[in-house]
Amino acid sequence: MQTAKTVPCRLSSVEELFTMLKITPEELYQAIGIGYITFSKIKNGKKRYIQKPNDKLKPKQKTLKDFIQNSLPCPPYCTAGFKGQSNIKNAEKSRQKREVVTLDISHYFPNTQEKYIRKFFAETFGAKDEALDLLVKLTTYNGYLPTGAPTSTILVNFAHKDIFDSIYKKMQEYDIDMTVYVDDITLSSHKHIGNWVIKYINNALKTHGIYLKKSKTKRYSFRHAVVTGVHINQSGKMSAPFKIGHSVIKALKEKDLSDMSITELQSIIAKIAYIQQFEPNKMAVTKTKAIKQLKKLQKRYGSTKTA
Repeated sequence: MQTAKTVPCRLSSVEELFTMLKITPEELYQAIGIGYITFSKIKNGKKRYIQKPNDKLKPKQKTLKDFIQNSLPCPPYCTAGFKGQSNIKNAEKSRQKREVVTLDISHYFPNTQEKYIRKFFAETFGAKDEALDLLVKLTTYNGYLPTGAPTSTILVNFAHKDIFDSIYKKMQEYDIDMTVYVDDITLSSHKHIGNWVIKYINNALKTHGIYLKKSKTKRYSFRHAVVTGVHINQSGKMSAPFKIGHSVIKALKEKDLSDMSITELQSIIAKIAYIQQFEPNKMAVTKTKAIKQLKKLQKRYGSTKTA
């Protein structure tokens, strides 16, 4: 298990906190006071609530995130929240395994309670009194982690680190590889992964008030697996899931690129870019045309418009 780096500085006082954030007390209190813009969006047919930090708060959350990244090592099972990590790197660890099990933590950010964030800052950075209160206010919303804050992805790793450390150690005893990508837990092994493993993980998570979503639990054989948005075939080759390419083709059949809005074009370009991480030349012509059309619309309406 990795050992913690030497923390470059403590955050035990407000003076240390203001110095790290490069902000005045008045500016920080104002940013926290303005708070968040809350809204909902539909993802996979379900409504998801987003808490977006204001323009003064978000930059300071980014500064704090960088400070945490530079101060602490990435846990061995963690594949998100740190520089260089990605869903693709997460999937790589499950290649050519006999069995893969993917688990999803239900409402992970909203169910991550403020008390675990408070404990993390107090124990790791020595934060106390007003400095500790400000750190908690800076990174939480109504007593939990906000979904739109830059700090949430890295903080959720450390809020429950003691649990995941113990789970990881247990999995190693049974030759099971475990990765955690935000709210996705992936187990892979050259052996069979028994149902007791899933129950063990769920019971461990419940001690912190978080739990697995049963309907999202998937078990894959050696023939193929889908891990954090990456398809892995029997030989270990990775590719974008078929549904992503299919959605691009469907969109192009329904509407010509010249008739699409800025938002629609951005979606097409993003999906093709993802596919090209595995197949560099795939849909290259379509992507070039979409980018050309996007630039034309942005010039006409302004980059912030959806047309």
